[in-house]
Order: sequence, then structure tokens, then C-alpha cells
Amino acid sequence: MELRNSEVVMLVGGVVLLFLYLTFSPMSHHYMMMGPFYMGILPVIFGVGGLALIAIAIYSSLSRSQDSEVLPEPEVSESPDERSSERLETAMRLLNEDEAMVLRLIAENEGITQDSLRARTEFSNSKISMIVKKLEERDLIIRERFGKTYKIYLSEWVKG
Repeated sequence: MELRNSEVVMLVGGVVLLFLYLTFSPMSHHYMMMGPFYMGILPVIFGVGGLALIAIAIYSSLSRSQDSEVLPEPEVSESPDERSSERLETAMRLLNEDEAMVLRLIAENEGITQDSLRARTEFSNSKISMIVKKLEERDLIIRERFGKTYKIYLSEWVKG
């Protein structure tokens, strides 16, 4: 299990807060009677904050390691159609649900217009525009100006 920098920072911050909790908690009863009111609850805040940071770092690390699965190596003797469909399926697994649905519609209807995509998915204009822009940035599709809209095609990489 490899930790990212942000996870290491959260773990160290959590340990520091737990250390402060253990340092201040023996004195907290004294401050509850004779000092500012926040000194009595400060150790509790440190302890809860430290535990929360440690729990978030562990959860983040575990969820990331479960999400990353190793994809099998493609066989050399595949036909271009099999490679194309495998690349398309790989791309769809890496996209969220809405993006995968739009990409599937584009694959089934090469040259579909952006307006037709909006009508078939019943997404708003802005949502379709954002999804198509993200897919284009990831080099999964190509947009071609067609009047006031765009015709959308799969990229050469996806086609194989």
C-alpha cells in the first residue's frame, strides 16, 4: 500500500493532534474551573480531529487501492475490431456513468450531432457540452463543426 503525499500529511497531522490531546488532557480539569472556557474542551477537539484525520487518510488509501485493478495485457493476435472494442470497453470502465453512456451512444452512432446526444440522453445542454469537452480532452472523441452544432466521432485511438 503506497501512500500519497496528502495521505502522509493527514496521518502526521492526526498523530500530532493526538499527541496534543494526550498532552493537554491531564490539565483540562484545571482549566475548566479556573481558565478560559475553551481550554477545557480543547483536548477533546484535538483528539477528535486527530482521529478524524487518521481515519480519512486510511480510508482514502484503502479506497484508492481497491479501485486500481490491473488490466490484462492485450494479446498480439487480435483483429482490429477486437482491439477497438477492447479499447472502448477499457475507456468506459474508467469513465463515470454519464460519460460512459455518452461514449457508448457515440460509438453506436458515428457522426452523431451534439444536439442529438442531448435529445437521446435528456441531459441539459450544458451537461452534454461538459461531458463532450471532457471526452475530447481525453482524446476519446473528435468534434467537427457542423453548422451551429458539432458532429462527434470516435478518435483514431479508440477505433484502433
